[in-house]
Amino acid sequence: MLLCNHDPNPVSIMHEKSFSPFLMVCDHAGYVIPDQLADLGLQEKDRYRHIAWDIGIKNVGEQLSTLLGATFIAQTYSRLVVDCNRGENNPTLIAQTSDDLAIMGNQNLDLMQKQERIDEIYKPYHQTISKLIDERLTTNIQTFFISLHSFTPVMNDGFQRPWHAGILHGRNNQFSMIFKKLLEENYHYPIGDNEPYALTEKNDYTVPTHAYQRNLPYLELEIRQDSITTMDQQYEWAERLSLLLPMALKEYQVQCK
Repeated sequence: MLLCNHDPNPVSIMHEKSFSPFLMVCDHAGYVIPDQLADLGLQEKDRYRHIAWDIGIKNVGEQLSTLLGATFIAQTYSRLVVDCNRGENNPTLIAQTSDDLAIMGNQNLDLMQKQERIDEIYKPYHQTISKLIDERLTTNIQTFFISLHSFTPVMNDGFQRPWHAGILHGRNNQFSMIFKKLLEENYHYPIGDNEPYALTEKNDYTVPTHAYQRNLPYLELEIRQDSITTMDQQYEWAERLSLLLPMALKEYQVQCK
């Protein structure tokens, strides 16, 4: 066993039984490392850097969940333990380096050590998402899948990212593009279109697995971390999203008639 009794549950859920059409998830919400992994050999400053989690986005999701009364599912453990937005066979599922920093606790793992992380952290998160989607679809609750992330303002090569937020999308992106249009109309700063990352089925797991496979309307949103550093900024973004998501839903419904 990897997790001990005093290690937290790998999944947190707000408003689990909500009838809101929005089901929100956060793959990289937490920075916790199980006690048995001895901080993965990382210094304290590195355990709280962007390499370990998506800074600021969990608070945005929690406040948005409260404003909308919508379900919010968040991953507790650091993506350096196991990255819940990667397929099980993806070589970056358990990163050996990040931002040129060697993750010593991830070196030379055997199959059992990898499988413990998958079985005790990765699978419970995705099983929770799948179960809730199945329950919602069985009871005919309209479901829009919202995946929340954050990104660093500067790449490690010094590139200053100009976007304040990015909309990541692939197939069946109608709802994503409606939301992007509304965000650009109501927030007059640069918004990325598959920037700073593109959503790909090769590297991404959560949206392709849970939204594509069930043909759910979806949004994968990235917010720049210096825009959600403080509680006031986090609430400002949550409030913005709480207004724009219902607007996008209404426009989507009109277009689909």
